[in-house]
Amino acid sequence: MAQIDAISTRDKGFLKVDKGKCTNCGACAEVCPASAIGLTADGPVETGLRICIACGHCVAACPVEALDNLYAPLSGQVPLEDSRPLDPAAAVRFLRSRRSIRAYKKEQVPQELLLQILDIARFASTGGNSQGLSYLVISDRKKLDAISRAVIDWMESLVAQGVEGSEYFVGIIRTARETGKDAILRGAPHLIVAMCDETFLRGPENAHFAFAYAELLAPTLGIGTCWAGLFQGCAINGYAPLLDILDIPPWKRVAGGLMAGFPIHKYYRLVGRNDLEVEWK
Repeated sequence: MAQIDAISTRDKGFLKVDKGKCTNCGACAEVCPASAIGLTADGPVETGLRICIACGHCVAACPVEALDNLYAPLSGQVPLEDSRPLDPAAAVRFLRSRRSIRAYKKEQVPQELLLQILDIARFASTGGNSQGLSYLVISDRKKLDAISRAVIDWMESLVAQGVEGSEYFVGIIRTARETGKDAILRGAPHLIVAMCDETFLRGPENAHFAFAYAELLAPTLGIGTCWAGLFQGCAINGYAPLLDILDIPPWKRVAGGLMAGFPIHKYYRLVGRNDLEVEWK
């Protein structure tokens, strides 16, 4: 997909229609989330109501390849030869079999495998197709241990201040201090840090979606993952000693964290959850 500096720089002239192919079915206009495309008797046109968000839906939904988009060109899209959905039972089993891994082998995951899970993460949905994430992969054991210690120090400071909810941290702190175990990153050989521009408000929510995709692909490559929630809380709250260790550019901020590594244990059963609660109105 063509990259541009900012959505606000997009202007008219993004849509190209091959009228010899176009059947005027209207699919492109109906799927456009920005209402940037309308349908006339002569075919699809730019409405001028809103700017294109480069999601590519219009091009992807055209059944006859009559449409091209400057910001999401046809040449960059992959044809779906078989568009049938996954078997529901297989999909449910796959989704339920994902586990949060908290016991890792010391062996490091090859970079090419980590790149695969990060590459699929960029296809996760984001607010207004804003995307806006970059990643830092930390694999140095000394730095990972320093990160865990910094998070524990932060948690202890909150407990000492009597911050509401910090009592949850007491057991975690005790585990770390009395046993020497890594209670924060669980000994994972990798910490994947999602970053966004300092002023980008959607960064953390976009990181949630992106890491969900990464966590689903990871087991197919033999990789275990777990959301690094305590690390994320510490970083997002701006704890200076942790940010000093991360040494990220000053115009960036942490949007999320994900532990990754090869799991020690295998799971033999699908775990249950609370009963479903639904209201219909």
